[in-house]
Amino acid sequence: MARVDISLGGRHYPIACDDGQEDRVRRIAAYIDDKITTMGSLAGATDTHVLVMASLMLGDELFDAHSRLKSTPAESGAAEEESVAASISHLANRLETIAARLEQA
Repeated sequence: MARVDISLGGRHYPIACDDGQEDRVRRIAAYIDDKITTMGSLAGATDTHVLVMASLMLGDELFDAHSRLKSTPAESGAAEEESVAASISHLANRLETIAARLEQA
């Protein structure tokens, strides 16, 4: 079992994860931290409240993604693979950018 130190909203948390998953956990934490940063300052909000709001934002994104998948007609095999590959590449680049910003901070 590996251990990763992550930062969310300026606070540090030790997280246990499977061996080899450390980078993935860091990238996910960076994505969540970006959501927290995007929210800005919430006057009077506790750390728990901020994390709940970030969770709701992520849940909203997930629900939107599921809705888009259900409403999109099935594409042909090659076009679908190309679309999925482009989406994965875009998300990977975005996560790497967020992670790089956190490392510079």
